[in-house]
Amino acid sequence: MFRIFSVFAVVAWLGLVAAGQEAGPDWREHVIPIAERMFDFKTVPKGAVPEHQFILHNPLQETLRISAVTASCECTTLHFDEAKTVLNTYEERVIPVRLRGDRFDGQRNSTITVSIDQPVRTEIQLQVRGDIRSDLRITPAAWIDFGNLEWKQGGTRTLTLTYTGSNSQWRLVDAGSENEFIRAEITGDPAQTRAGTRGFRVNVSVLPSAPHGTMNTHLVLISNDAYPRREIPIPIRATVGTVLRVSPPALSLGIVPPGEPTSVRTVILSGTSPFRIVKIECDNPAVDIAVHGTDRDSVHRFYPLAISYRNPFEGEGMPEDGILRAAVRVFTDIPGLTAAFFVTATVREEG
Repeated sequence: MFRIFSVFAVVAWLGLVAAGQEAGPDWREHVIPIAERMFDFKTVPKGAVPEHQFILHNPLQETLRISAVTASCECTTLHFDEAKTVLNTYEERVIPVRLRGDRFDGQRNSTITVSIDQPVRTEIQLQVRGDIRSDLRITPAAWIDFGNLEWKQGGTRTLTLTYTGSNSQWRLVDAGSENEFIRAEITGDPAQTRAGTRGFRVNVSVLPSAPHGTMNTHLVLISNDAYPRREIPIPIRATVGTVLRVSPPALSLGIVPPGEPTSVRTVILSGTSPFRIVKIECDNPAVDIAVHGTDRDSVHRFYPLAISYRNPFEGEGMPEDGILRAAVRVFTDIPGLTAAFFVTATVREEG
């Protein structure tokens, strides 16, 4: 699905722990939920190298550091960036895992161990599995990559699937995606290239109505095999129009004494193409946000946002439990293109 920074998802995390508080016993569930720790590649054509991306979040006010990521089986390869092992508050990291259908056959299972040494030493185990079938081959072998697409233009790519098994009745019967902006069509009759071999073409399209942002989803091909061998997931990637990035994705103002305003901190909002900020909303009226040093009437690719918290003793904007949790949303002149980030602080005397 589109990787859109979700205000509602992260607001739910904001109540987990106070700034500086030690990680509780259940915090790993919020790094990656148990339901998201296993991925089934299901049917994998021989030669294919499909990829799944596990997403880890830091729900804590403390720094989370990944010390190692290892796999139990050579049938999987990891592409974790070792230069990005530290997750600050509410940041996320992607751990891409590929199943090597180009080197192995048959049913494969692998355990991915994520070792963490801050804020405490612990491990999180992820699972992948898949059935690599030597009677199927697919082109492209890794994933369908649309690259960069102009907004409202869409795009189409074609994949081919070849069956070389003994079942003369074998067919692709359907193709689709849970993403509403993806369409797929099995075109024409299966072409028999030689005895026992059938080739199928599938046209895959990103619709012109797709919103701005990055797409990381799956197309699922359905054959007339018996379950579970009938499903063949194919990864899809695309970047549509302009993509906004916020750095940092959550701004921690640390510990501030009651009634004492904070110093001004900066968040950088950047886009893959120029845009104009038309409105900034914050759900806490005591958080001040201003565009710093940039003319808002012109379009730019980078905007520095100056942020501070007035930290009132009482009234609007005062955190009842001593924790500031403020969600900020930025609206641009590009229809449907918004960005979100979060401001947090602990209001108490130091020491």
